Amino acid sequence: MKRKGLLSVLLLLMVFTCKKGHDNALKSNQEKALGSNFNSFIEYAWNNKNMDSLRSVASTNYIRQLNGINVAENLNELEANMSIYFNGFPDLKVTILHKTIKNNQLFAQWGFEGTNTGVFGEAPATGKHVVVSGYTEVTFDDQAKIIQEKIFYNELQFLQQLGYSLNEPIVE
Repeated sequence: MKRKGLLSVLLLLMVFTCKKGHDNALKSNQEKALGSNFNSFIEYAWNNKNMDSLRSVASTNYIRQLNGINVAENLNELEANMSIYFNGFPDLKVTILHKTIKNNQLFAQWGFEGTNTGVFGEAPATGKHVVVSGYTEVTFDDQAKIIQEKIFYNELQFLQQLGYSLNEPIVE
C-alpha cells in the first residue's frame, strides 16, 4: 500500500514538473518572439529606415506616446512620426543598452544619437550632434506584434543639445 502511495506521489510530481517545463518552454518561445520583433523594430525600422519591416512587427492600431503625450494612434501616424526624426537626423542610430521581457511587455533602456542636418518637424537644421538616452515600455499582442510604446526621455536635454535654451518666464 505504501508503495502504491509513493508511486502515485511520484507520478503526480512528474506530471506537474513536466507541465511546468512545458509552460517555461512556451514562455521562453514567447519571449524570444517578442525580443526578435523588438530587435527588428529597432534595427530595420529605425536604424535602416525600412517602413516595410515596420508592418511585420507592429499592429495596425499601434499607439505611441512620448513623455506621456500620444504622437501616433495607428501605423500611418507612426510612420509620419518616425519620418520627422529621419528627416531631421539622417544619420540617426538607436542602440538598445538593456532590455527585460515580462509577460507581453518589454522594458528597454536605449540611446539615440544623430546629427541634425535636416528639418526636424518645423525647425531648421542646426548642424548639432545629439546624444540622448531614455526608457521605453513596449506592449505586444498575442501575435507578438507591438501594440503600444511608451517612451520617456529628457526632452530639455535633447533640445539644449540642438542649441535651444530655456528662458525665464515673464511674470507681471
